[in-house]
Amino acid sequence: MLIQFFTLRPVAAVNDIRVHQPAAALARLPGVRCHVFGAGQAMARPEPGEESVFVWQRQILDPARADDHLRLLRQGHLVISEWDDDPRIWPQVLKTDYFCLRASHAVQTSTTALGTFIRRHNPHVGVFPNQLASIPALAEPGDDAGGPVTLFFGALNREQDWQPLMGELNAVLGIYGARVRVTVVHDRAFFDALETDRKTFHETCPHDRYRELLGAADVALLPLADVPKNRLKSDLKFIECAAEGTAVLASPVVYEGTVRHNETGLIFRTPRQFGLKLRALVGDRSLRRRLARAAHDYVVRERRLEDHVTARLDWYRSLLDQRSLLDAEMRGRCLDIPAARW
Repeated sequence: MLIQFFTLRPVAAVNDIRVHQPAAALARLPGVRCHVFGAGQAMARPEPGEESVFVWQRQILDPARADDHLRLLRQGHLVISEWDDDPRIWPQVLKTDYFCLRASHAVQTSTTALGTFIRRHNPHVGVFPNQLASIPALAEPGDDAGGPVTLFFGALNREQDWQPLMGELNAVLGIYGARVRVTVVHDRAFFDALETDRKTFHETCPHDRYRELLGAADVALLPLADVPKNRLKSDLKFIECAAEGTAVLASPVVYEGTVRHNETGLIFRTPRQFGLKLRALVGDRSLRRRLARAAHDYVVRERRLEDHVTARLDWYRSLLDQRSLLDAEMRGRCLDIPAARW
């Protein structure tokens, strides 16, 4: 089997987690060849006797300009759409009545909630939660009990999520003074709103560097407001924190499905709770270590990519086995494409 992935322009770790790392893991399985490419690069040609699966990451299609997509179908590729975020964020998806979902044989995604939403437009959905290709050993506690506590915040498009909490966060920074420092990745507005001079800003960086900065912190802040687009997000940031041994303070939106409160992290429901629980984490080193250790045990036990990758391959095989049915169903969903264009 040839499995190839057409990727987006890299943004943060999206391509690493959803494409590059799964592709590398799939390529280690017997009988599988993988190829990852982007705009301006060449796709691979299937060899004789090799079945072809084409995974198109977040493709946004217009029925009037779908020549590339239709060409893939005519060439015999099984075409799968890869989505890891709420499709409604992109106006073109709404304008075309989810044509990008309807016009694929199947769709793969990262959460049960997102899978449920996508099934309204395509019944063939594979849900593959984000997993980690590497989980470092948990570092042994050092002799830094008296050193500053480092808080970490690194996310894209989270301003409406953190703004209601900034007052409480600045109050904690005022209480602890030099005993707390903050590392921020990407979000300059968050960085500027921090009322402390003990803060460091990093531009959006490669995934390895992001994980390195995360692993150097003691507590990660994971806020998500209770709005529709956030309810379809994944728990990726928590499992990355867990892998790096960083304790989390997280919203119930998304994270309550994975984080066990007071066991693998702390959950807050109001800004006041956020402030109180942040004080507890800053002030209690043993609490941070206990939460981090339990969370690390969880990802080692349940979120290793190598333990789950065969499920993706089995799903691809099951789709190939019913290719004729998938072809017919896809055409039935796409009556906005004239029969002559197929």
